[in-house]
Amino acid sequence: MIAADSHSNDAHPENWGALLQRSDQSVETLELRSGATLLLSRFDPGVPRSFSFTEPEDTFGFGFHLRGGARFEMENCRFDTHALEVWTSAAPRGSTSQFVLPSNGFRTVSIRFEPQIAEKFFAEGLALPKGARDILKRVREDAGIARLAPLTAAAVTRLETMFTTPYSDAARQFYLESCVHYLLAEQLASLSSGERKQCRVHPRHREKVFAARDHLDSQLQNPPTVAKLSKIVGTNEFTLKRAFKETLGTTIFAYLSRRRMEHATILLQQGMTVSSAAQEVGYRCVRSFSSAFRRQNGCPPSVIRRADP
Repeated sequence: MIAADSHSNDAHPENWGALLQRSDQSVETLELRSGATLLLSRFDPGVPRSFSFTEPEDTFGFGFHLRGGARFEMENCRFDTHALEVWTSAAPRGSTSQFVLPSNGFRTVSIRFEPQIAEKFFAEGLALPKGARDILKRVREDAGIARLAPLTAAAVTRLETMFTTPYSDAARQFYLESCVHYLLAEQLASLSSGERKQCRVHPRHREKVFAARDHLDSQLQNPPTVAKLSKIVGTNEFTLKRAFKETLGTTIFAYLSRRRMEHATILLQQGMTVSSAAQEVGYRCVRSFSSAFRRQNGCPPSVIRRADP
């Protein structure tokens, strides 16, 4: 299974295939024009959830792990993933996997190909880095996995927008396809040249960044100051600012502003008034909210509400 990762087996796991068929808010499946399948998997913090999945066909793909990490088990193949990692993996038809989504939340973008489509898409596999190329060759025989180049700050930003883009219908389809090509191109460029950039942020500081990001996401209406946020996650203001920019490619203020406008866009599309949406994302002054919204989205909030009454 390419779509998710895990911790341990559960006695009564849920059927991941049934979840995909429902296409609920936790997992969205989109068929891309390239012959690939895109999965956007998003689970909010809660109790761990155990799943099992049997591959209906041979499959090869990539997993871009934005949030959450766990242990994944399939046949005799087992590996651990962490936030900001990218993995490529393959599974033959009929292979069964089991995985547990962690309690602290999970967000991953997965791209799945049928082997023959992948071979054509990646020029008979020659465009792939060696690890991924070897896995693709063996996909019909056994499961395989390989870790690729970690996510860059630019890729993290692109992945975040895939979950929050205000586009709909055909525009959204085009946008998501462009993101898929961007993510794959970045991997091929970095790995085929043998350039693996080492993250300059200490793992302990990255964890502080993830905690700060998640706290901001939960407090859009009344976010803390940077000084208070630093204390909440257990670090100092200078370290958090530097690590946040290095890890996510944006400042704390810019990230908060973008997330507020993304959430406001969803509320407006659902029919909420501009003034109510402004209050929901922490703006007391509607004029200030409208100005910030225009800077972020290139149009006033009233346009979004008229387009999606």
